[in-house]
Amino acid sequence: MKSPLRTSGLNDRHSKADSKVRNGFTLVELLVAAGITSLVVSIAGFGVIAATRTNQRTEAIAARRHDLSRAFDFISNEIRMATRINQSQVMQATNAASMSNMLTSAGLDASNWNNPVLYLEIPISAQVPNVCPMGGPNAGSPPPQPTTYDQVVYDIRPSSQDWLAPNAIHRYGRIPKSDGSIDPCSNPVASDTLVDAIAEQIDTTPTCPAPGVLVGKGGFQACVKGSQVDLTMRSKISDVEIHRLSSTATSRSVNSSPVPVLTATQQPGTNQIDLSWQWSGSMNGVTFEVNKEVITTAQKSQIYSGSSMSNATEMTGSTGDQHCYTVIAKVGQITSSASNKVCFTQMSHSTL
Repeated sequence: MKSPLRTSGLNDRHSKADSKVRNGFTLVELLVAAGITSLVVSIAGFGVIAATRTNQRTEAIAARRHDLSRAFDFISNEIRMATRINQSQVMQATNAASMSNMLTSAGLDASNWNNPVLYLEIPISAQVPNVCPMGGPNAGSPPPQPTTYDQVVYDIRPSSQDWLAPNAIHRYGRIPKSDGSIDPCSNPVASDTLVDAIAEQIDTTPTCPAPGVLVGKGGFQACVKGSQVDLTMRSKISDVEIHRLSSTATSRSVNSSPVPVLTATQQPGTNQIDLSWQWSGSMNGVTFEVNKEVITTAQKSQIYSGSSMSNATEMTGSTGDQHCYTVIAKVGQITSSASNKVCFTQMSHSTL
């Protein structure tokens, strides 16, 4: 026979357990569970936010690098097309201080630049109309000067409030079409921002050995050596990171500057030489110099300087001396290459 007391004790324990199940979780248990849940959600949320910010920063850095690379390629391409680099028809920039004077000599307004770094003259290949067509810029009027080339100026200045600090590169000039051609009837655009976030300070100054001329400051500098430009650009990506680009661009057209073409004849039975030359460049302010070299004595001298395109001279010296003549053209500080050389042998006075 089972004991009544043992049965009664078992029933009491089941009764208490059933009561506990029916009563649910205690307040303390709920608070602990809620705290754990909040902590897990917070950690997960901070992780998502951190990942999002990291992704946004990575995208911003990539965008800045892409913008700088595109601007670098654009400037390099215009350098390759230029016929003149940091020089006008009458003056060449020999240092940073002379850049503004050179731009003024090219007929540009000083209000269109701040710290000029590059001046380019880019040929306009399109046919220039006498009157601009209807429906386009300057319709019914002659195209703005100059009509055969575009004047482009790149300068660096502090960024405005709409652009990323500290500096921005600005461009002055006509805006090329999508195919790269230039409409001769279009007007130049001043203060056109090409790229921003250009560094104010850089770790090292670019080298520019003579005869190169270094112009620019901070993250935008150019070493100009005739037809060659060593271009340096630095983008301030963050407070601790600077993106660097450096390359050399060489003009494919700058060597096509005009050179005098000399012709000469010796008057029969005399030592008189009649010289004349042709010049395909502008006649505005140009002067010519005729130089003579006596080959047998290595003596060199200038026998003419002026705006005329012909000259007559007499060979003097010893019989049999060879006299060679060349011509150069000068416009302000710009000097052309020497013309072709024409040579004659001095005749004996007894045979004259």
